[in-house]
Amino acid sequence: MEREMVLCLAQTIHTQEGALPRPSISAEPGTVISPGSHVTFMCRGPVGVQTFRLEREDRAKYKDSYNVFRLGPSESEARFHIDSVSEGN
Repeated sequence: MEREMVLCLAQTIHTQEGALPRPSISAEPGTVISPGSHVTFMCRGPVGVQTFRLEREDRAKYKDSYNVFRLGPSESEARFHIDSVSEGN
């Protein structure tokens, strides 16, 4: 059974108006993972993002990352590691 993940961004810059730029998400070693294998999700968004949230499609489970790294002048990234993939995650 396939499950989808959702990436959400929140930003607390009180001077910004309008919508946030669209975030991106990728997976290593790939998007098809066998049960018991590991996977790392790389989530990218604009500089200034303080929290990335990775949610299941049904939003029943989520994981926040406050460990955000600046990749360059306009992009930041957080990584989510799953050591042993199961149907539940």
